[in-house]
Amino acid sequence: MNNNPPELEEFYNKEFFFSYSSINKLMFSPNAFYKHYVLNQREDSVDAHLIAGRALHCFLLEEDKFDDQFIILPGKFPSDSIRTVVDNIFNKHFLQQENNSLTLDDFNSEILNELLQINLYQKLKTDTQRLGKVKTDDALEYFEFLKKKKDKSVIDLDTYNRAKESAEVIKSNETISSLMNLKGDAADGIKTFNELKLQTKLSDQPFGLKGILDNVLVDEESKTVFINDLKTTSKPIQKFPESIDYYNYWIQAAVYFILTVNSLLKDEVDLDDWNIHFTFVVIDNYNNVYPFQVSDDTFSKWLLAFEKEVLKIVN
Repeated sequence: MNNNPPELEEFYNKEFFFSYSSINKLMFSPNAFYKHYVLNQREDSVDAHLIAGRALHCFLLEEDKFDDQFIILPGKFPSDSIRTVVDNIFNKHFLQQENNSLTLDDFNSEILNELLQINLYQKLKTDTQRLGKVKTDDALEYFEFLKKKKDKSVIDLDTYNRAKESAEVIKSNETISSLMNLKGDAADGIKTFNELKLQTKLSDQPFGLKGILDNVLVDEESKTVFINDLKTTSKPIQKFPESIDYYNYWIQAAVYFILTVNSLLKDEVDLDDWNIHFTFVVIDNYNNVYPFQVSDDTFSKWLLAFEKEVLKIVN
């Protein structure tokens, strides 16, 4: 008799595709993997450095999609107590109706009831005074911000400016700009893919692999593929090689290689005729940027380790 909990049975019964992040989470903490992928207990908050990294990726590779993915934080938030009131009005009342033109001014009775519930400004003599405490310019702007936010990532102005500056630094580096074809002037026959979503089944495994590759160039004439992965680091750029082992970036490289071979090049090509180069394009907090190209010998070792060590763990 199978005594697995229902959620685990459901997980086993569906096709699962491992990404680099899910493999890394499983290796680091099986309990965290279980909560995230089996129980679907996923944290809503996103670390600031991840938001900054995503913004840099967007500015560099998909700048026209920035407004679809991000929204800039207002210059000034209302106080915590007022923000709580506005949040509650927005979540409890605004989201329950379909009129997007409504503003905070349209919820006077709801605001007064909210203030009564939390016993805020009740010593004031009139409702007009109470409403005046809530409906400040900052609060009105914050309410409009919530309407526009939806599922976008919130980014503050300082992070926005730093990400945009870093993107310009990378674009101005001729070596990296050419490597990633950032100016879009690659020779005929060279295909460029940015933020490329790939997924593949593994014939000898009960699971598959998936990932979003930052930048891939395919030169069909010379039968060469360049896989470029953009990384940010808080350490001096010369220390980045230490991060490869610490964060298991070599696993990410192996996953991206397999995805490229299985999903992009596919079975019709003879891999013996092709050269595949993997490069970490790294920028640090001081906007020093450098392309760390992985040698063929090192990459072969990573692929072997992935096959012998990682696949054993995830099975």
